[in-house]
Amino acid sequence: MTSVPSRLLPLNGNNLVISFWIVLAIWSCGTTKKTTVPPTTSPGSEVEKVRIYDPASGKYILVPRDAVKVDTVKWTEAKVAPVVDDKVAETTPPTPIKKSRYDVSLLLPLNSMNYPDLENQIDPKLVRFMQFYGGLRIAAAEIQRLGLPVTFHSYDTESTVSKLNEILKEPPVRAADVIIGPYDKENLETVAAYGLLNEKLVVSPWLPAFSLETNNPYFIQMVPGQSTNADAIMKYAGEAFSKRKIFLVARNNPAEINRLLLFKKNSAIITEDLIIDDASIDLAKTNLAFLLDDPDGTVFIMPYYSRSDEQFVSSFLRKLVADKGTKDVIVFGFPQWTGFNSLNPNYMESLSVHISSPTYLNTSNAYYRKFRDEFYTTYYTMPDNQAYQAYDLLMWVARRLVDGGKLGLIHSTASEFGIISGYDINPLYPDTKIDMDRKTPLYYENSKLRILKYVNLDFELVR
Repeated sequence: MTSVPSRLLPLNGNNLVISFWIVLAIWSCGTTKKTTVPPTTSPGSEVEKVRIYDPASGKYILVPRDAVKVDTVKWTEAKVAPVVDDKVAETTPPTPIKKSRYDVSLLLPLNSMNYPDLENQIDPKLVRFMQFYGGLRIAAAEIQRLGLPVTFHSYDTESTVSKLNEILKEPPVRAADVIIGPYDKENLETVAAYGLLNEKLVVSPWLPAFSLETNNPYFIQMVPGQSTNADAIMKYAGEAFSKRKIFLVARNNPAEINRLLLFKKNSAIITEDLIIDDASIDLAKTNLAFLLDDPDGTVFIMPYYSRSDEQFVSSFLRKLVADKGTKDVIVFGFPQWTGFNSLNPNYMESLSVHISSPTYLNTSNAYYRKFRDEFYTTYYTMPDNQAYQAYDLLMWVARRLVDGGKLGLIHSTASEFGIISGYDINPLYPDTKIDMDRKTPLYYENSKLRILKYVNLDFELVR
């Protein structure tokens, strides 16, 4: 069941803002109140070296440095070659006893108290999380109907550390087996450290490439990072286009050149670096025609994901179309390209653009129509990808908990697909020669990715 009251009311019209106003009203009924709980710190903890916020006591405490320090990043530029810590962790997560019931806390930044007049002002980011929350609620209701012994408690973090600290004092959160969220970087850092300290699994549905300075076997990153995307692209390119020349594209700066190393792990796949020195906006000084002499065709891999790189990607595609003539050329990019607005659809189709992607809406899935219809009936608006992802995630978490306890989330023996998402949870280690000797991973990551191809103004599944 869910701790948020399920009393959705009939709505008039199909305005998304109106429909979700009811959801926000329900959410505000389910937000937390301040509670006082005894501190869990021991007197000797004050002699240690690192200060962290302890939600149980509401104060900062001193704890061992190697037990709690956690860092979260998006796909940021690496200014120098990565530094790897060869220290071997000495602890592993304990094997839990299977329970008769499990508790999951959901932490979302809805900021529901800050939107008194949603008819006149609506933040697209808020719509994103309302869709996600709507998907969670439908999944929670289905889990209850199925009789799965999993209870959900929902909280609005309001995107503030102070509110999060209040939430982490709540008895349901302290008793939770799994925490899903939150979104914001600082809040995620806090919850990841809290999960490590209190042996609670923390599932991050959004931020990719979570980077830890210390091993955290209680953290699961659901969005695959750069290295996992690179592996998926190279595996597909190596199998589907093994006879073609493969160029790895980067501008002439250390960060981008360093990123190409992610695509060179498999020595059986031969690649060449294509370093672009041309700083002009339209790449007028760049000639790509002389690279296209392979009769089997040519492959270009462009590992770009940032909005700041969108202009370069667009210019490169335009230049490649101009230089290729009738020759066969294929370009690979990253998932973020689906959000690039300046990429010319004709160029993308002419170059048979492929991308890696953690999601693909499978309309043939048995639950697709059922979920879509229930979402519309409940909220009077159609679900977007966030709603499907939320539904898939909660159903996966509940089933894995029931089947295998907390370790069921990280020790699954088979990959799974939902309506839009896929799951294949694997431990992540630094690229060192002593990986096989490590007792504890840095964290766990979902490595399930599809390969999509741009055809007829849309991306279609090819693997």
